[in-house]
Amino acid sequence: MNLEHPIFLLALIPFLFLLFLKKEKKYLGYSSVRHLKGANIMKTCIMHLPRYLCFFSIFFATLAFSKPQSDYHETETTFQGREIILSIDTSFSMTGEAMEKIKDIAMGFIKKRSNDMIGITIYGTDAALVVLPTWETPLLEKSLDRIMPQLVGVRTAIGEGIFTSILALIERDLGQVFEIDKIRESINREEKLGKYAIDFVKMVERRGTMKNKVIVLFTDGIYNVGINPVRPLRFAKRLGVKIHVVSVPASGETGVEYEQAAERIASLKEGVESTGGKYFEAENYEEVEKFYEEINKIEQDKIVVEKVLKKKDMFFFPTLASIFFLFGMVLIENVWLKFP
Repeated sequence: MNLEHPIFLLALIPFLFLLFLKKEKKYLGYSSVRHLKGANIMKTCIMHLPRYLCFFSIFFATLAFSKPQSDYHETETTFQGREIILSIDTSFSMTGEAMEKIKDIAMGFIKKRSNDMIGITIYGTDAALVVLPTWETPLLEKSLDRIMPQLVGVRTAIGEGIFTSILALIERDLGQVFEIDKIRESINREEKLGKYAIDFVKMVERRGTMKNKVIVLFTDGIYNVGINPVRPLRFAKRLGVKIHVVSVPASGETGVEYEQAAERIASLKEGVESTGGKYFEAENYEEVEKFYEEINKIEQDKIVVEKVLKKKDMFFFPTLASIFFLFGMVLIENVWLKFP
């Protein structure tokens, strides 16, 4: 055991002096109380108890103020909740029943994630943030209700949806130093991230703010406009953001040739898996619902953030002892000694 503030123990020195060295000015001394007629030895002893109980009460109170602590021990700091962005395709093919189905599936997913902060983005020809990550389920429900097909265009910019979802997760880290346009320009490169994006990644790594971030993107098409999804996926991988994609077969014309479509799906799948996520190919919305349930189970595991050495405060025990002795002193002086 260690004391964080041992200097408080110095307060006991004058008290000890007063308790044990100060003598009463007037007293009658007897070699034995047995020579006193009718003397009660037990009661005589008890009469001297209060000052010792007072001492122990003050001693343990002083010890509590000194803040006793246990030796260092290793403990795990864990975090079960996540920040999740649900990104929803609102292109032309999502008109009608399809939109209502995916909104119901998304709402069911949200209700199962009570420990998570959840945000929503949508994408079509462009992408937009609907709501930043929040624990407020009613706000998320109202936000979902307002989503309509073709709100941000009729085409399918999956890359824009991913990039906007990443921005929703890093919004608090951007500050006044980093600019969205420059980050976009820095990631929209053929081979690797530019220096500006890498500098941002290094900054958030130092802060440790990108743990437990997940994006769940739904699409019923193939990307045919906007930034290539592989590029924001590369950025997500460096940030440590996990991305899951749930897709159903395109329900209309995509404007993409069959061979090119296959290549784009393959590159999207590879990019998603590189982030640690999964690419789910559903045949219908019943399977989409099952895949969202699978994602819900995947993201339930406890994550150990770090192991740290900590000391355990132990001031409770001397505080309890001090109160016990104080109570004993009061009881003897005010109750016990009044009995004949």
